[in-house]
Amino acid sequence: MVTIEEAIKNLKNDDVKVRKEAINALEGTNDEIAIGPLIEATTDESAPIRFQAGKILGNMGDIAMDKLIAKFETETGQNKRLLAHALKETGNPRIIDLFSEAVTDDDFGVRKVAVRTLGELKAEDKIDVLAQGIGDDDWGVRLATVYALGDIATEESLALIKKARRQEKDKDFKKSCNKAIKKAEKSMKGEVVSKNTGKPLKDIKDLEKENIDEAIKDYEEHVKKESNKDVPYKRLAIIYRKKRDTDNEMRILNQAIDLLSKKNPGKEKWFVERLDKMK
Repeated sequence: MVTIEEAIKNLKNDDVKVRKEAINALEGTNDEIAIGPLIEATTDESAPIRFQAGKILGNMGDIAMDKLIAKFETETGQNKRLLAHALKETGNPRIIDLFSEAVTDDDFGVRKVAVRTLGELKAEDKIDVLAQGIGDDDWGVRLATVYALGDIATEESLALIKKARRQEKDKDFKKSCNKAIKKAEKSMKGEVVSKNTGKPLKDIKDLEKENIDEAIKDYEEHVKKESNKDVPYKRLAIIYRKKRDTDNEMRILNQAIDLLSKKNPGKEKWFVERLDKMK
């Protein structure tokens, strides 16, 4: 059994596998000595470690949230973007007001996480704030705003999506608007909105250049739902290779081989060859 002191120490280990074991060992802790190290872990190079750190902090109560929010408000650039993802993982209601202010942050990545989270939390009283995202200079933020408004699914949010569609010339963006409109209309009619497919793969591919962490998370949703398409598995394998995250790369390759050989025979060949080269 790893002690909390050992786990905290191992969060700084050079070996990502050791750090993953450490973050898992801290799951469920309420010990305040772990707060600082966990906040540092929200900017770890490994996405799973960052997400897990955010979830743990979110379950530790107001003291942890106070410190995490304070860190977010004083950070800039990439670290602030990573902290935004960690805050999103906490699921704490306090992030609604925090992210309402972050919609105008200098960093496009922070703005994108902020608007997307407000949508996922169905913050209807923040529609005026979200509307600012329609005119954002960044394409990815505008796209995230459309998805967020689709999640909120009210007459007002629907009108804003249609406004965004009129203003945008990009055909792919307009298609995303149409999908968001259909989703919102179904939700407003009380119909069950299918969650089997996740965010469109084309949109996730576009997100890779803008926010790789968000793209990883969206691809992983497709994997979690056992998509029979090879795209999410391929993209994750490539991304994890670039990040030198061997554990996750091998996990994805094995999952793809196991699932695609059954659901889409022949598509597993690419993954088999890649896995063989790793051995």
